[in-house]
Amino acid sequence: MTTLTGIPASSGAAVGPFFLLNTNIPVPTGQPSHQSFEAEGHALNLAIKTVGADLEARAARTTGELQEILLATAEIATDPAISEEAAGFIASGHTASYAMVKATEVFQELLTASGGYLAERVSDVANIRDRVLCEIAGIAYPEIPHFDVPTVLIAQDLSPADTADLETDKILAIVTAGGGPTSHTAIIARSNGIAAIVACPGVVEAASTNSGASVAVDATTGQITFNPNATLKSEIATKIERIKARKSRVITRSADGYVTTDGTVVPIFANIGRLEDTVAAVAAGADGVGLLRTELLYLDRNDAPTLQEQTAIYTQLFTPFNGQKIVIRTLDAGADKPMAFINFAQEPNPALGMRGYRTIDGHEDLLRTQLQAIANAAKATTAEVWVMAPMVTLPGEAATFVAMAREYGLNKAGVMIEVPAAIFHADEITKVCDFVSIGTNDLGQYLHAADRESAPLAGFNDPWQPALLRAVHLVAQAGIKNNCPVGVCGEAASDAALGSVLVGLGVSSLSCSVATLTDVAQAITAHSLTL
Repeated sequence: MTTLTGIPASSGAAVGPFFLLNTNIPVPTGQPSHQSFEAEGHALNLAIKTVGADLEARAARTTGELQEILLATAEIATDPAISEEAAGFIASGHTASYAMVKATEVFQELLTASGGYLAERVSDVANIRDRVLCEIAGIAYPEIPHFDVPTVLIAQDLSPADTADLETDKILAIVTAGGGPTSHTAIIARSNGIAAIVACPGVVEAASTNSGASVAVDATTGQITFNPNATLKSEIATKIERIKARKSRVITRSADGYVTTDGTVVPIFANIGRLEDTVAAVAAGADGVGLLRTELLYLDRNDAPTLQEQTAIYTQLFTPFNGQKIVIRTLDAGADKPMAFINFAQEPNPALGMRGYRTIDGHEDLLRTQLQAIANAAKATTAEVWVMAPMVTLPGEAATFVAMAREYGLNKAGVMIEVPAAIFHADEITKVCDFVSIGTNDLGQYLHAADRESAPLAGFNDPWQPALLRAVHLVAQAGIKNNCPVGVCGEAASDAALGSVLVGLGVSSLSCSVATLTDVAQAITAHSLTL
């Protein structure tokens, strides 16, 4: 047996055959082009256009978080900045393929140096580059094939585009050498209810030398074993049966939320981003929406959506949640979510710059229009609408936002806690807000100064990190003191085992991906909060 250890990213276990996704694309040399400048430029632009259109088509076939990620990736692919950078290399006599490689290297260096959200896009740019290279060469990009039997998928890493057409019923588990617990791969696995281990060094090499073998994957411990013996297979089979039994257990629920064994009510909400997600959230038994992302309404537009457009879409999103709470996050622009109609200045580190609520400086009209649209939609439906601002740092910012929301009749207003400074201002912030919501993804990486897409640093972004849990506890206790509900809407809330811990720390509600909601509810209702 060969056993390797990575970081659990999505709970579960599996035993079966595996498939190694080989995405090694031949790297072009710097040999001079034998084609004209015009011919190479045409080849590059055509390939970029084709890849962008393909990514948009893949996005159209998906929903939720994956769709959001794919649309952002398509926007990167067709960004004129890349083709303009590549044109310079073509003008120097290089081939379109080599020019694409060098241009993307420039952007990857810039993104890495920027850190935060932008650094997360480095792998996306690499995937775009590889797809463009295949288009120029006239060869097929290596895709995940159709599996006749359920299979464990192993890869160096997976891009959102790689997983767009994933047959989830044929995937036993996902194991990657790269990524981290909040990476795209982890999010996609959790959203589809697939067991996953990430940041597992050596797994690609082990898979290459164990062709034809079976593997045992334990995504509760982070271990993957090639050629498992009968004893280990039996242990994994027992664990799988336990998971099935837990999922089949009757869940105790009241009108106000899910009920622990000692009678504590814990609302469990869904994270959504599009109209399609509302149906799934209702069907999954969500108590409402704990995070409604509004960015997708703004992306790929040269002008901001009008008041009428926003009112119409928010009304559609609110309508299915009759009498239920919906927490809608105002525009989280900036960093990896550039908006054509917002003139972002050049920043050395955009992830730590003008993003989220900070864009109110010079663009207050955008926020006011959005608040008016939310208020209009709230009046037109029976949903209980709460509104919150992202990337708030200081108590004064929180107070200003709450006051502004009140102007529009939105009487439940709060902020996201995702900046370390906000932890130390938690007492003051929870005094001026009606509620707060902790975004553990950003908070975790900012607390540890560790890019959540960095595999070598993945351990820092484990939601079980003590510093993150202590931060949650501090905010929760401030909320209890000031009678201010404190929710968690980051990926930590999608960890079924961690959910009970968060509630034990004082968190009043959880908001998770639709696919993990049942698992989280099962775990919450199986535990007591009292000794």
